[in-house]
Amino acid sequence: MGLRTKEEFLESLRDGRRVYIYGEKVEDVTTHPILKVTSETVAQDFAISEMEDKDVRDLYVVKHPKTGELMSRYFLTPKDTKDLENRMQMIIKSIHLTGGLPFGKDIGTDCINAAMVVAQQLKDPAYLQRAKNYLEYLRKNDLTLSGAVTDVKGDRSKSPSGQVHPDYYLRVVDKNKDGIVVKGCKMHITAAPCCNDIIVVPTRNMKKDEGDYAVCFATPSNAKGISFICRPSRGELSRHEFPRPFPVRDLCEAMIVFDNVFVPWERVFMCGEWPFAILLAYTFATFHRFTAVSYKIPIVEVMAGFAVAMAEMNGIEKKEHVQDKFVKIAAYVETLKALAKAAIGQPVMYGDIAVPNPLITNMAKLHFASHYHEFLEMIQDICGGIISTMPTYSDWQNPDTHDYIEYYLGGNPKYTTEERLKMVHAAHRLVASAESAHHEIITVHAEGSMATQKMMILAEAPLKQYRDMALISAGVEIKD
Repeated sequence: MGLRTKEEFLESLRDGRRVYIYGEKVEDVTTHPILKVTSETVAQDFAISEMEDKDVRDLYVVKHPKTGELMSRYFLTPKDTKDLENRMQMIIKSIHLTGGLPFGKDIGTDCINAAMVVAQQLKDPAYLQRAKNYLEYLRKNDLTLSGAVTDVKGDRSKSPSGQVHPDYYLRVVDKNKDGIVVKGCKMHITAAPCCNDIIVVPTRNMKKDEGDYAVCFATPSNAKGISFICRPSRGELSRHEFPRPFPVRDLCEAMIVFDNVFVPWERVFMCGEWPFAILLAYTFATFHRFTAVSYKIPIVEVMAGFAVAMAEMNGIEKKEHVQDKFVKIAAYVETLKALAKAAIGQPVMYGDIAVPNPLITNMAKLHFASHYHEFLEMIQDICGGIISTMPTYSDWQNPDTHDYIEYYLGGNPKYTTEERLKMVHAAHRLVASAESAHHEIITVHAEGSMATQKMMILAEAPLKQYRDMALISAGVEIKD
């Protein structure tokens, strides 16, 4: 098959999967008032691949390295800087083209790429061949897949084997000649109920007695024993919101419950090799944080643009305190972009697989997360309190109130009142709504907490080299 249409993808989601939201079972995720927004957002990956613009198709669609069949570039394992650059540009351009990130192939392929890296290190040809075969399966069938990494963890002071019950971390509960049986729960899995497959990766290091938790595998989303319990995201635009060019693009989060799920051996990429669980988690985190930094770039660019546009509409763009905020806003955005490019320019090679530079990738993610709230505060300050107190679109349309709003809520005469209110409503969604609060939490915790990024920076930073340079400079002998 190679490439599917948007319609073929949406039809593939009607496969009997067990999905729950608001305490009810969902019959069809493509028509549910909330989940259809996620389905349509993920489906944009396929809509992009169908676009006639040659530059767009050349970015998103490539030829299979052996057969020449057309396939999604997401399924091209990165071999060099150019592949990583193309991957970043795909993610950035997806948001420009569709108004949101499809999120159906990037995180899942981060997982399979990490699994292949670790399979090479394990020196077990069976695992590596299974991973390669699964990648071919993805290529041929043009599947979406969610990356299920974060376990529910229970008592964070205890390791997997020390929990009150053993299933706070997903584990293998049985093995036979045909495959394995797993039990547990993965949490915070973006877009999961609207993807074809799930790929599971361990979330942390394991001890010698925790081999059952050192497991990596892929499974169809409708496999027996799998249930999705969704946290609602937003639905389509209501009649009270100002219209905008793009439909709503958003992605729900879900718990994935694995209740004695059977996985055949051909879909198992690690099982019991506990010393390598941390390498798999670590390598995935590097790929994943690079993906995260990539999709955050266009988001913070447009958020910065709202600060500039609202400053103009409020007539304060020349004020010294606003200009000072512009400097800080620009520095935040451009530092993120520079770090992302640097991570691409200095990849680490595992065999023939290029991994974004782990040190710089984690620096980029930490920069984004640790300064995001300040970034948000500056935009809120520039926009003004109106982004939380503005009248609705219904009030704008009501003949009884329209003229009052038109008269009193104008600003810089360069823009009409309606144009200003469109920006006010859009800014509200980005920096003052329930959506924006959700994204504030995601910024702190998605792709790993700031503490995990600091741990990886500490592990990767050449501190000994710094020390030796200082010792040499002072004329002190190096005593290692």
